[in-house]
Amino acid sequence: MLWGEVRELFPDQFVLVEELKSHYEDNKLHVEEVAVIKPIPDPQEALKELFSAKNERFVYHTSNEAIIVEVRDKPMIRRTRKHESGI
Repeated sequence: MLWGEVRELFPDQFVLVEELKSHYEDNKLHVEEVAVIKPIPDPQEALKELFSAKNERFVYHTSNEAIIVEVRDKPMIRRTRKHESGI
């Protein structure tokens, strides 16, 4: 599902989503498609879900027009970019 569709279905609230399609640009992850796991109306519950989320799952608020996450490289940790185009 595209982020714009998620925003229409769940206006002004947190949602737990799973990243399906994304790309990297200038050290930023641009998420294009997600699968909605569940809406989270309570901000305290959203915080709990955020800290327990794993793999490609994360919590985001639908007031954001796009899902763009700054990626910071840590010198001692190597990360593979699983969803980068062209792999």
